[in-house]
Amino acid sequence: MIRLHTILPLAPLLGIMACAGGDEPKPDGAKPLVHPHLLLTEDRRADTIARLNDEPWATIWAKLATCAAAPLREPTPGDWDSGAHGANATVAECAATIAYLSDDEAEAEAAAQLSRAAMAVFDDNFEDNSDWDVNIRMPGPLIGYASAHDLLLAAGRLPEDEALALETKLINVTTMFWDEYLEEDVMRQITLGVSQNNHPIRTASAVGVIALAFPDAPDAEEWLNWSVSELSYLWGPTGQYVQSDGGVSEGPFYYGFGLSAAMAFFIAAHNSLDADAVFEADCRNRQDIDPWIGHGCVEGAPFTFNNPLFDPQFHAAVDWSITLRLPSGLRAPKEDGYFNPLNGGALLTGFGGAPYTRWDWENVTERPMEMSHGQNLIPHHLIYVSEQAPSEPPFLTRLMPVAGEAVFRSGWDTDARFVSFIAESGSARKTLHDHVDSTSFSLAAYGEYLLVDPGYYKPNELDNAVTSEPTAHNVLLIDGRGAPEKGLLTNFGDTDASFEQLHDGERIELAEAMMRFEDTDQRRAMIAVDGRYYLVVDRLDPDTTSPREHRWRVGGWASDEVGGAFTQHDDGATWERPLAGVRVTLASTAPGLTPTSPEFVSFEAPYVHEFNLSRDVAHHSVLDGVVNAVAPGFLAVLAPYRVGAELGEDDGPLTVTIRQQGEGWALIQVQLATETHWALSRDPDAPESFTLPDGGIITTDAAFALWSEDGGLAMILHGQSLTLDGVTLAEGDDAVIVVE
Repeated sequence: MIRLHTILPLAPLLGIMACAGGDEPKPDGAKPLVHPHLLLTEDRRADTIARLNDEPWATIWAKLATCAAAPLREPTPGDWDSGAHGANATVAECAATIAYLSDDEAEAEAAAQLSRAAMAVFDDNFEDNSDWDVNIRMPGPLIGYASAHDLLLAAGRLPEDEALALETKLINVTTMFWDEYLEEDVMRQITLGVSQNNHPIRTASAVGVIALAFPDAPDAEEWLNWSVSELSYLWGPTGQYVQSDGGVSEGPFYYGFGLSAAMAFFIAAHNSLDADAVFEADCRNRQDIDPWIGHGCVEGAPFTFNNPLFDPQFHAAVDWSITLRLPSGLRAPKEDGYFNPLNGGALLTGFGGAPYTRWDWENVTERPMEMSHGQNLIPHHLIYVSEQAPSEPPFLTRLMPVAGEAVFRSGWDTDARFVSFIAESGSARKTLHDHVDSTSFSLAAYGEYLLVDPGYYKPNELDNAVTSEPTAHNVLLIDGRGAPEKGLLTNFGDTDASFEQLHDGERIELAEAMMRFEDTDQRRAMIAVDGRYYLVVDRLDPDTTSPREHRWRVGGWASDEVGGAFTQHDDGATWERPLAGVRVTLASTAPGLTPTSPEFVSFEAPYVHEFNLSRDVAHHSVLDGVVNAVAPGFLAVLAPYRVGAELGEDDGPLTVTIRQQGEGWALIQVQLATETHWALSRDPDAPESFTLPDGGIITTDAAFALWSEDGGLAMILHGQSLTLDGVTLAEGDDAVIVVE
């Protein structure tokens, strides 16, 4: 039931490359099409050529030329070397793009020769493959070579025998790959079934492009049915991969890895398929276990493919990735992941997407204009990045309860302050690459990543990442334990956390998460104040009446090993790197709080991390605030500063002083450049009136209160009133009350 644009037979094409027109037969309603039809169609060629001297296309063209001239890799003898074949396919595609677009005969022919040389080293001995997860590596060789084949045919620069040889090899490899990874139930379940993530996305994208490239291949219809079924589901509203507000379950790194290959397929499908093409559902990879129960797939049911290029939810996922962008432009290393820019998001500008996706792509301190992570998309960026002027995103702080993300951002400049706070539930956390990290937070400021998510350190391929454990994150531990650790595959471990209170105001932004673990309800609020400093407020409601050890944990990117300086204080710690530092001040409503460092074990949580661009495995510094009590409350101030700025300057260190703690309440004074703020945390049975150091009387029934000394700023959390010397600063019935 697939209805493809008609693709003319190879031999006639060699003589009439650019001449086939609308008078050709139209079987089954499909319209005729000549090469190219994967990367682009002929109607885009002139416009693409016309802007090659303008930016950013001139830079992309230069990168395309560098890519085309890269040395070929010799495949490992006796193996089907996906790495070498993928690299060579990238050369072939880049060179073929130049051969098709260039009006300079010498340049075009030289590029064609480079592409043909890369094609010549491709082999179809897939039976010699030794990588069990080769499925995620198939987009490189299959998509790259198929695109190069298509482009050189369009340019009239691929001899018939070479074209047929490459087509035969690509079909042979795809057939063997399909038989092993899609037809064999055990292999399919291990690699694709339990993952439901970038693994099937990349697999379907690779197979789907081959089906589009060679629709007369014996199994092309089956390949395309499955690919479109799989990609429609995973990127759609019932696939559990993308949440309704755009969050992607496996985190920003592997989302980007899947997106790049998917973009290549979706663009090829847009160019190759009729808008009303009909497919038959292929349900072989659907799972009837949590969280995928109720997928609704009916084997063989007809459906029309709605290309995600035009789907708001697909665009929302790119927005979510941009939300998690550090001020550097690199993505935060949340879940299994590393620092990385996004490859492919800017292409949406060619399909009605927002201009800030191009801004995000261009404005990265390291690896700007990324076009290679996961899949070669250099040619795609040349063609599809819109001429619409890029602009910063219209949002700063974003509170995304379904995705389980609260991101507080002071601006889009590289010196901006940034905090990520996590509270995931359901399908947002039930995925292989998830970490047990709800209620954890990370912080960047003034050009430095300071309080860290530990990234993806996985020394044992048969086990979860060491950094997936709750003890590796900035969370509260009870008797040394957090939420349940992950098991293998679909034994997700962990527990649901959710945002119960959210507020996005002019001066105050708040997200309060609730999570139950170790027979205790924990509520943790993250509060951004003027985008300048942050408060972390923890309240506990345990089932037990016996005291236990509570560890309030935070790790920062400074140590003798990674550089910078770590200094432990009586009331917290400071992490400082070359450009910026952060002072963490910690108080408790229970007596006996002791700042300490947990036991150090090399290459184990909580010290080990792997997240920078070079993926260095190293160790950072960690602070635990330890107290033995039944239900201690915690109040922390995270105060970033610019190195070199003086005390009292806007970006300089803040003076943060604990004025009271340990008797059912904690009071902290924060001195900014022009204001003094007070933060108060109180236990449920604590007094409601307190005497301040200057003799003033503060009265509140709230679990937490914040106010400025001049009374111009006030908030209460879980209370109804806040007064200072009898003057009401805030009152109301809502859980969060803010006066600003």
